[in-house]
Amino acid sequence: MTRPSPSTINDTIWITSRVRMIAERKALRNQNISYLAVTYYSVFSVILSIFESFYSVPYPELGKLNLSSSVVVLVASLVAGGFRMEARAASFRECYLKLQKLYDEDLPDQDKKLRYRDILLDFPNHSNHDYTDLLVNHMLLEGKELTNHGKPLTWTWFQFFSFFGRRILYRSIIAALFLVPAAFLMWPFLHG
Repeated sequence: MTRPSPSTINDTIWITSRVRMIAERKALRNQNISYLAVTYYSVFSVILSIFESFYSVPYPELGKLNLSSSVVVLVASLVAGGFRMEARAASFRECYLKLQKLYDEDLPDQDKKLRYRDILLDFPNHSNHDYTDLLVNHMLLEGKELTNHGKPLTWTWFQFFSFFGRRILYRSIIAALFLVPAAFLMWPFLHG
């Protein structure tokens, strides 16, 4: 998609479509992480069950821990499925494809505004974080300009810290999610 034209509705359509792309990408990433995590923890529970005699020495409460981890895997799989991230991602994709088509159409601004509103009525909204991600990523990291209603957009320091803070927190949680069980399994080998 090319840079928006001077038309203010085209700016709005372009920005909204880009934000919906970001929302789709996040939903798909979260879906993939949830599938990997459920699979990973299932394997963790199986390993604990198979090698119960080995792990019960350093972990005397292993039976309760294994039962708890199995319940957590079951609940996590139900919760992850309940979020319906794949369907949400598909909805965002359909929305931004319709917006891109509208952007490319040669219509008067008023007609585009009406069609834009009609499209948005059919789809869920993105989060404010998705908009922040567009601003910071597009303008700060990629060094590009954005305009809306003929005025240049800018990012704020709050958006900057939100953008990077959420990424650091997200990656830290994912790292802990996957490293803690590995450390649990490796601990007896490292400490005799």
